[in-house]
Amino acid sequence: MAKPMSKQDKNNPATGVFITKGMRVSIPQFSFRIGINGNIEGEPLILHTGIDLCPYWLDIAYDHLLCTEKANDNLMRAKELDDNEQISNALQAEFASGMQAIMASAIAMDAFYANVKENIDLPQNLTETWRKKGTARYKQTAEVLRRAFSINQETARILREILKQNYTFRDKAVHPPPGTTAPVLHPELNKVTDWRYATFRYYNAKAIVGLTLSIIAQTATKTHENKFKNLKIYCESLMISIEPKVKRWEKRYGKLFG
Repeated sequence: MAKPMSKQDKNNPATGVFITKGMRVSIPQFSFRIGINGNIEGEPLILHTGIDLCPYWLDIAYDHLLCTEKANDNLMRAKELDDNEQISNALQAEFASGMQAIMASAIAMDAFYANVKENIDLPQNLTETWRKKGTARYKQTAEVLRRAFSINQETARILREILKQNYTFRDKAVHPPPGTTAPVLHPELNKVTDWRYATFRYYNAKAIVGLTLSIIAQTATKTHENKFKNLKIYCESLMISIEPKVKRWEKRYGKLFG
């Protein structure tokens, strides 16, 4: 059992700032002066820290995808046995973990979008227009990525369609319709059941997690040569943590990029 923190520990924390791998550190302001007696006088040095959540949410999405895959395997075995109780348990497990994998993917994309947006010059009137019109999240994200990275029109169009699909699934989890709705077919189970079981099944979760990782990894390597220096620095740092995730994906599921 962990030793509880004493009152003395609370009042006297360890000196300095505990820094971990991947943490961003900045000094927002610092100045010093040399007095008339030659002594150096300065303000206290204060560090600010930051953690990019995008790689963490990609890991969370992948972990939930593995759980969804396992649940789907159990579901297929239960189908072969024609065991309704096992089918019910596996179906619920597949849907619950699949929904979390899809949600985590959307949050990873939101985190990536926020970092990219912060590091490019986006017209003020554009963001105001988005706010006034209530522009859909996928449209905002697609436009920011189009402006930020060196991608052609066709790639931008495909990117927009993928984001629309992924955010639609996210919205189904966050804003599901109240009450009851017509059941739909769960293709792998070949049974008609609640739409959530079909929507958040392993097949869809795998597609969305993979597409999210692919979009982030591919766009982050397509920064403009002579624009957005800070974005280039961010993406180079991000790719250090993204590349092992791509290798992990491809080891289990095959080539990520089409």
